[in-house]
Amino acid sequence: MRKKIAVFVNGYGMEALNATLKGLHQSATFSNYDFFVFVSYASYDTQDNYNKGELNIYDLPQLKDYDGAIVFTNALNAVETGISIVKRGVKAGIPVISIGISVPGSICFDIDNITGMREIAEHLIEEHGVKRAAFIGGYAEHPESILRHETVKKVFEEHGLKLDERDVYYGNWGNVLSAEAADRIAADPLGMPDAIIAANDIMALACSTELTRLGYELPKDVIVTGYDYIYRGRAFYPVLTTVTSDYEGIGSTCIKVFDNVFEGKEVPKSILMKSKIVIGESCGCNCNGEFDVKRREFGSRTYSEDLDRNFLETSERTLTNIISDSPDYDSLKKNLMAHYETQHDLIGNDFFIIIHNLYMSDVMASEEDVHENGITGAISPIVAIKDGKLCDNISSDRHSVVPGYDPDCDHNHIYYIMPLHSGKFNYGYMVTSDNARIMREHLDLNAYLEKLMLALRIQRSNIQLRIFNDSLRKISEIDTMTGLYNRFGYENKAIPIYEDSIRGNTMLMVMFIDINLMKKINDIFGHMNGDAAIRITASAIKSNLTNDMIGVRFGGDEFLVIGSVKSPEEADRLEEAIHSNIDKVNKDGIWPFRLSISSGYILSGNETKKPLSEYIKDADNLMYETKKKLHAAQGDQR
Repeated sequence: MRKKIAVFVNGYGMEALNATLKGLHQSATFSNYDFFVFVSYASYDTQDNYNKGELNIYDLPQLKDYDGAIVFTNALNAVETGISIVKRGVKAGIPVISIGISVPGSICFDIDNITGMREIAEHLIEEHGVKRAAFIGGYAEHPESILRHETVKKVFEEHGLKLDERDVYYGNWGNVLSAEAADRIAADPLGMPDAIIAANDIMALACSTELTRLGYELPKDVIVTGYDYIYRGRAFYPVLTTVTSDYEGIGSTCIKVFDNVFEGKEVPKSILMKSKIVIGESCGCNCNGEFDVKRREFGSRTYSEDLDRNFLETSERTLTNIISDSPDYDSLKKNLMAHYETQHDLIGNDFFIIIHNLYMSDVMASEEDVHENGITGAISPIVAIKDGKLCDNISSDRHSVVPGYDPDCDHNHIYYIMPLHSGKFNYGYMVTSDNARIMREHLDLNAYLEKLMLALRIQRSNIQLRIFNDSLRKISEIDTMTGLYNRFGYENKAIPIYEDSIRGNTMLMVMFIDINLMKKINDIFGHMNGDAAIRITASAIKSNLTNDMIGVRFGGDEFLVIGSVKSPEEADRLEEAIHSNIDKVNKDGIWPFRLSISSGYILSGNETKKPLSEYIKDADNLMYETKKKLHAAQGDQR
C-alpha cells in the first residue's frame, strides 16, 4: 500500500513545486507514494475575502488520514497559515517537512536566503562598482524578505556603503506594486541608483519591464537583479542575474527523509538547502550570447503557447456557456459530464468537481450556510472522471478527498486539489492529476478556476432570480384574500386552458359562481363577516378542483371555475360538491350568517368553439337565472 503525502503550496509558486516534483520523480522510491497537492492562489495583492476562500482549501484534508506532509511554509503568501498547517500535522502525529520556516516538531528544510543574496550584493559591489542600490522586498513582514533585505544591507555596510531606507520598496512579491516601485525609483530627485536588487524574479521582471517602458536601457542605465531563477527570467532580455535554490534537491531529499522515517531511522530536525548566485546579463556580465539558446527555445514555443492559450480560452468560454445556461443543478450535472467527457486531454483521466450537498439541494441557502455545512456535511461529485471514464455513482467524503481513491492501484498519482468559493465562502473543490494537459503544459490554471467559479456563481444567481421571478409572478396572479387566481392570473392561466381545449378538441367547462345577498351580509353582519363569506366560498371551490381546473376570483363576490371535464356528469358532481361544502359550513353554525351561492356552467361541444368571453357570458346568464329563483329564499335568513 502506497503512502499518502499531503503537499501544501501556493499556485503562484508552481515553478518551485514543479522543480520539487521533478526531484521527487527522480527518486528510486517515488512509486511508493501518492501525493495530494492542495493549491491556493492567495496573494498579498488580492482582497482578504478572496484570499480566505483560497486558503480554506488547506483546511480540507484531515491530516491524520495521511502518512506525511510537505508544507511550502515560506511560499503560501500567508505565513501564519503555513505555520498553522505544520502544527496541525505535528499534532496529528505524522512527519511534516516545513520548507523555509522552522516550526517545532517538524523537519525544517531551511532555504538559505543568505548565501546567494550575499553573493549577489558582493558581485554588484566588487565587480560592477555599485555604490548605491534600491531594494524591492516582498511582503514587509515576510521572514524571507526580511532576511534578504538584511543580508544586502549588511554586505553594503561591510564595504563601507549604506543601503538607505529611502531606497527600500515593497512589491508584495508581485507585479503591480513592483512596477509602481520602478516609477518611484525613476522619479527620485537623487536620480537612478546604480542597481535595483529585487527579492524575487517576478518583481525584478516587473521592474525591468516598467523601466524599459520609461525609456531606460538595461543594464547600461541601471542593473536589475532577482531571486528564484524562474524560467521567464532565463528567457528574458537581459537574462536576470539571480539566485537559485535547489528545489529539485529539495524534492529528492524529501523522499529520502520520508523513506528513513518510515523505516524507523533517525532524521535531522533541520536541513539547510544551499543557494547560489546565477550570473546573467542584467548586471552587465555574460553579454556574449550564451543565453541566446534559451531565448531561441522560448521564441520557438511562443506560437505554441499562443495556441495553448487560445485552446484554453475556447474551452473556458464553452464551459462558461454550459454552466450559465443550465436551468437547474440536475441539468448542470448532466451538461458538465457531457462536456468533460470530451476534454480528457485538457483535464486528464482523473478529474472531479466536488460540491457540498447543501449547495445543490437548496439553491436559496446562503453562501455562509453552504460553507458551514460543507465543513462537516456531506459532499458529492457533480463531475467524476476516473481512469478516463465517466462515473455516475462514485462517492466522496472529507477523508478520501479524491473520489474512488485506491492506494493499491497499478501506479502512483499526483493529485492537485483546488478550492471553489464565492469570496470567503467555499462550496466545494476541484481535483485533477499530473496527467492533465493543463498541468503538464503549465496552462493558466488560476484563470480556468476563476472562470469556472464565476460561471457557477452566475448560474446560481440565475436560478435564484428565476425562483424570485416565479414567486413574484405567482404573487401577482393570486388573490391575497382567497388564494384563488385574480384577473391577472385569469389572463395567464385560463386562456392557455381554453387554447389547449381547442387544440385537443376536449370538453371545456366554464362555471360562474356568485354569493347570494352579499350586500345584506355586509350591511347586517359587517364587512369582516362579508370577507369571511368570500373566503368560505373560495375554500369550497379550491377543495374540489382537479388538476385540470383553476379557480378565479373574478370580481368582489364573483368566481369562475375553468377547466377540462370528461362528461357533463363530472361538471354536475363538481357543482354539487361546492354547494355541499357551503351547506356543511351552514350546518356547523360557526358564522352568524347563512351563506348561499348561485352557480351555472356551460360546456363546449364538438363544434367550432366560441371565444372564452362568450362562454363566461353564457355561464353568467345561467347563474343569474338560478339566482333569481333562489334569491328570495337565501337572502335574509338569520
